[in-house]
Amino acid sequence: MFKFIRPEFFDIFGIGVFLFIIFVSAMSLKTSLPIPSWALIVLLIIGILGFLVDVTIVYLTYAKK
Repeated sequence: MFKFIRPEFFDIFGIGVFLFIIFVSAMSLKTSLPIPSWALIVLLIIGILGFLVDVTIVYLTYAKK
């Protein structure tokens, strides 16, 4: 009925997230300014979405059976 996405699929998102973190960190070091608030908001959204994906996978894999 429902076919699970292979875990490797989420590595694509990981590449983008790590590139974003590297960019923001390098920008912050180069300008000697703290991390901008927009970057913190993006990281918060990424964290919330990642949490929701993990909870959904765990629920569908273990709890729903």
